[in-house]
Amino acid sequence: MKNYEKIVNFVNKKNNVITIDDFKKAKIGFYYINKLIEDNYISRIGKGIYGRTDSFEDEYFIIQNRYKNAIFSYNTALFFLNKTDVTPNIIDITIPNDYNVSTINTKQIRVHYSNRENIELGVIKIKSPFGNAIKAYNLERTICDIVKNENKCGLDIEQRNKIIKNAFANNDIDGTTIIQYAKKLKCERKIRTIMEVMI
Repeated sequence: MKNYEKIVNFVNKKNNVITIDDFKKAKIGFYYINKLIEDNYISRIGKGIYGRTDSFEDEYFIIQNRYKNAIFSYNTALFFLNKTDVTPNIIDITIPNDYNVSTINTKQIRVHYSNRENIELGVIKIKSPFGNAIKAYNLERTICDIVKNENKCGLDIEQRNKIIKNAFANNDIDGTTIIQYAKKLKCERKIRTIMEVMI
């Protein structure tokens, strides 16, 4: 039972969600995983993903574990960066343009695409609202995305303009970085036009 108590303590230290990789790294085998399930301590919430039954599911962490190449973007990234007053009712992710999306629930998730060359451009590691490590785009990349793809960003014109204006007015944007990103993402002219007005 001492081993089992140690495993329960290990699970308690995790933030709501435990992956099969977490169990493997801790050298916890399927016998104990199944025991935890039988005891209603954890439940399987996805392929290779388990959650404590007494806690809320971290949907952001689950999505990123299910779709390994997905990066939170657009309005969802703005939400994580505390740059929007609007709580997203749909989750924005960006994936490589050759990624198979057939398993993605498009009622819950809005899918955007990037070529492989730029998929990691502006990626940062942040904490989900439940404290788990996830990947999202930084503010410079997000501003480039919503400027370039204004009709697909999930924001109305007023929201978009307010976010862009505040980002520049509060000096949250690194000018050199955003121009570098804009060149790679082929929206440099639009970004420079905005910067001429804002700065």
